[in-house]
Amino acid sequence: MASALKTLSSGLKEAQVQPMSSDSMRWLMTKIAELRNPLKVASDINKDTGRKVTRFGPGKLYCFYYDPKGKSEMPYYDRFPLVLVLQKDVDGFLGLNLHYLPINYRIAFLGKLLKFAILDDENNVERLRVSYDILSASRRLKEFKPCLKKYLTGHIQSRLLAIQPDEWEVAAMLPMQQFRKATVQEVWQDSTRKIRKD
Repeated sequence: MASALKTLSSGLKEAQVQPMSSDSMRWLMTKIAELRNPLKVASDINKDTGRKVTRFGPGKLYCFYYDPKGKSEMPYYDRFPLVLVLQKDVDGFLGLNLHYLPINYRIAFLGKLLKFAILDDENNVERLRVSYDILSASRRLKEFKPCLKKYLTGHIQSRLLAIQPDEWEVAAMLPMQQFRKATVQEVWQDSTRKIRKD
């Protein structure tokens, strides 16, 4: 059985609404509200055949199960991050976990990031050319602050699950986050404070 990510991504294309528009958001919110078991969204994506990869590339989006180092000292963390990789490191990678943003902030931020898209010959997004330096130098991209996280390869507890660019909008809206030690509302309030502090 196809995951909600696959089903909704296909449905959004068939609905023929403009991607990243208020119409597509309304369509997705209605469909997501109809999900029978939102708690199974992450595990169903983990079962999608062909999604699992062994390598990650900057400018691409992935989700995975994660058990962070030093979690006992953390105020909270996400067990199933949705991460746009910024750069590879020797022991892992630096990335943006979009789950730390409330949905409306998340979609707006993703729309801004798409201005850094690298397109293929058919004008489809392949990946984003965005870096920490670009993000930190821009006042328009301050949503990145609560999302910026370092992920250690040794603490990833599943294969990396590649999210294709034509699925990014749906993935950003799906209730996949699995926060520990705080509710999603508490995390989002904290993130909003960090963004507005500037």
